[in-house]
Amino acid sequence: MVHLIVHLVREIRLCGPVFLHWMYLVGRCMKILKRYVKNLYHLEATIVDKYIEEAIVFCTTCMSEVEAIRVPKSRHETISEGNSTRGVRVVQKDKHEVLQAHFYILSNTDDVLPYIDAHKMLLKSMNPRENEK
Repeated sequence: MVHLIVHLVREIRLCGPVFLHWMYLVGRCMKILKRYVKNLYHLEATIVDKYIEEAIVFCTTCMSEVEAIRVPKSRHETISEGNSTRGVRVVQKDKHEVLQAHFYILSNTDDVLPYIDAHKMLLKSMNPRENEK
């Protein structure tokens, strides 16, 4: 066993501290993975199946309260909670307010700007003496 110490010193010089290349954790993980094996002809498939099962159980039990990121909420969730539109009073707007809202949206949308500029150029060409207003 004295000879083993000579090799251990060389290993530490090559690999650094022992905890960086210690195989104990890998052995423990392999022990867990060996328990997953049910079919000796398809080792990887059975290990993957059991690992996915374990991950799903973990996600459903431990992460049930966590809200998912970038997953859109269903529009039907509010209806199941009792916040439906039944009984809501619909307000009718007069024609002038609707036209004002329509003009506001059109004048503040970037897609409409080329058409507004083209219309201004047309008006300038038709009325060269008038000011810009």
